[in-house]
Amino acid sequence: MYPVLLECGGFSLYAYGATLALAFSVGIIWMRKEAPGKGFNVEYLYEAYIISIFLAIAGSRAAFVLLYWELYRDVPLWRIMLSWERGLTFYGGLLAVLLGVLLHCYYRKVPYLKLMDFAAPFIALGYAITRIGCFLNGCCYGHVTTVPWGAVFPLIDGLPRHPTQLYAAFAGLAIFVLLRYLRRYSFFDGYIFMLFFIYYGIYRFIVEFFRVGKFDWWLLTPAQLMALLFIAVALLFLLWKRRSAASES
Repeated sequence: MYPVLLECGGFSLYAYGATLALAFSVGIIWMRKEAPGKGFNVEYLYEAYIISIFLAIAGSRAAFVLLYWELYRDVPLWRIMLSWERGLTFYGGLLAVLLGVLLHCYYRKVPYLKLMDFAAPFIALGYAITRIGCFLNGCCYGHVTTVPWGAVFPLIDGLPRHPTQLYAAFAGLAIFVLLRYLRRYSFFDGYIFMLFFIYYGIYRFIVEFFRVGKFDWWLLTPAQLMALLFIAVALLFLLWKRRSAASES
């Protein structure tokens, strides 16, 4: 594994930080290019982008600390919030961004669901890129396996394990491609956004069985419970929209 990509003097370029920066950069450059054609103001897009960066890091860090609070009981508050001290959690960052952008859309009078339909494929792409960083960092690894593509993580042990980070990267890329294709068939605002919830939820629920994690509640990990919640919310929203359309016809 290569947790540090480059060292020069006292500077170290960490794999996860580099891929996280790459994910945000690719997303904003691509979205900026397509924003005018989708009816979005580029200046607003930059505002939402900056807000998302801070909320993604703060939310993912806070969620990680809550999940592993036993590790932080006696740690000073200033050190807890240093994201490079131990880890981040995607769900926490995603929820923080969704809520923050919702409030910002309300303030700026921008249609939230339309914006999230536009952004959803790029969230999936950014997720795929950052999971490559997880693989290089050697975190978020899977259970011991005998499959021929098993990967050894030297900092853990010398046994081949499921490269669940790469499973996640491939899934994120597949969701990105699929959502980009389905945008042409969007029936209402929020449709693509809800499909992202469903596809991500299905992938995450399945991959958790191969990944080393906490099985805390009803033999499911917190990530699997969140995946089920995402799927349920999306299905209820789609059902509500379908009934609303039927009642209007």
